[in-house]
Amino acid sequence: MKNLLIMLAFVFSLLLIPVQALAVDFTIEETRIDAFLQENGDVQVKEQHTYEFDGDFNGITRTLIPKEDTDIQNVKAFEDNKPLKVDQEGNLYKIYRGGSDERITIDLSYTIQNGMDVYSDLGQFYWPFFDSGNESTYENMDIYVHPPQPTDGVYAIGYDEAEGSDSISADGIVHFALGEVDSGEKGDIRAAYDSSLFPGAVTIEGETIRGEIQDEVAAYEERLEAFNDRKDTLSKLAPFVIVIFAVYLTALLVSAWRRKRATLWEVQRQAGHHSHLPEKQMSLPATILHMKHMAADGNLLSAALLDLVRKGFVARKNENEFVVSEHTTDHPHEKVLIQWLFYKVGKDGVFTVDALDEYVEDKENQQSYHEKFTQWVEAVKTEIKQHSLVDKKAGLRWTVAISGLLLIPFTILFGVHDLLMWMFFSLLLAISLLLFALIYQPRTVEGARLKYQWNNFSSNYHSIDSERWSEWMSDDQMQAFIYAIGMNDKNMLDKNEKLAGKKSPGHDSFTTSSSDLVMLMIISGTITNRFNSADQTVSAGTGGSSIPGGGSGVGGGGGGSGAF
Repeated sequence: MKNLLIMLAFVFSLLLIPVQALAVDFTIEETRIDAFLQENGDVQVKEQHTYEFDGDFNGITRTLIPKEDTDIQNVKAFEDNKPLKVDQEGNLYKIYRGGSDERITIDLSYTIQNGMDVYSDLGQFYWPFFDSGNESTYENMDIYVHPPQPTDGVYAIGYDEAEGSDSISADGIVHFALGEVDSGEKGDIRAAYDSSLFPGAVTIEGETIRGEIQDEVAAYEERLEAFNDRKDTLSKLAPFVIVIFAVYLTALLVSAWRRKRATLWEVQRQAGHHSHLPEKQMSLPATILHMKHMAADGNLLSAALLDLVRKGFVARKNENEFVVSEHTTDHPHEKVLIQWLFYKVGKDGVFTVDALDEYVEDKENQQSYHEKFTQWVEAVKTEIKQHSLVDKKAGLRWTVAISGLLLIPFTILFGVHDLLMWMFFSLLLAISLLLFALIYQPRTVEGARLKYQWNNFSSNYHSIDSERWSEWMSDDQMQAFIYAIGMNDKNMLDKNEKLAGKKSPGHDSFTTSSSDLVMLMIISGTITNRFNSADQTVSAGTGGSSIPGGGSGVGGGGGGSGAF
């Protein structure tokens, strides 16, 4: 009984495996279809499909959906003139030819009974060899329609993917050179010959189609002529459009670069080159977030907690425990952080690393944790916005964005009219202008000064010796350490570790501030790791599935190809 249950569970699990997981990896490299029109109105069809398989396979499939009042008969398959087994399941034919990592060519033949529509004046073959239900891409497809005997006065029209692909040879053979046909596309073909070529076919008396076909051919030629006229006009217009917008974009970039250089020059003129801690314009968390281009992470969170300790709002009770000691804070985001970590994650104003671990491990808390983190980050950003560190340039950015959008119609027109080079340049310029409008927010002098001073401080920090560092106030030492934690600056962290591990002049042991720095460094690493772990857990991917569509085409016919 136990073995039976195991077997049933195994079979049930196989049924749950998605179809995509069992799909065969293949490419249909070449497809040639020859339709030989018969005097009795039937059509003998020979197809040749070349497949390239990657991995194991059992064979190929061909869906043949007949039109109304027609029938598909005598379907056979061959490889090198050797017959292959064919199974029919409704309109689906499975041709068995197994293998692995091979390139194979399969020949298929069948008869379309009553495939011709013969009228008093013309007999037409109007057929969809594939339709929108096809799930495979044909890399290169050619369709040939052969009359019962050489003739002239032939009409040919292609629809959808086959439009404009037709050519007629001197003996009346119509060639539809479709090239690549993507999956999900349709493309009916239509070839018409004098009705006298089909003496054995049932004729639809009293009806003619020559005028209808001539009108369609004339309409297509008129559309083609209009298309070529538009293409010629656009090809002449394109260089002017591209040059104008390219000059405009270049002028914007040069202007932005010159403004940046002028602002930086002013900052350098006012600032001295030193490695001392810069004068604070904002809180440390806000400074760090601004320097990180608004990219918040676990390092920023650790730095913010340490900054609460530095300010005395939070006391470190022991190696694992922090306690709120002051509820009056300097900034709203500090209050948000205390409420979150000490009353949401922790309890009654006490926060421990163990409590953080327990809170994050509970799946019901993970979304709340992420939301609170986002709320805190937004509060920090609010402080940054109050200092006007960047110039929004709203008017200029809207103007640039509109000018970028003006290029979209040109991009579409160039693409539709096969002007691919101009389409590429137009799309590139449109994207560049829209990106400029999206991200261009130049720093003000205050913003540039803040960035310059802190970059200068971090780059020169390695040159500070222990004697000079010991002359700093413990608060400056702590700020330098917190900045390094928040920025995840490896060089500054290594230097801090060396400086904190040295004895201060005139002392026989580590200073209290030094030991605190080392201990808080360890704890901050734990907090950072736990937050990153929680963020990864909350982020969950979603999947979907699709159901293949049914056949569609002229008169309800169609088909497609595949493999199994």
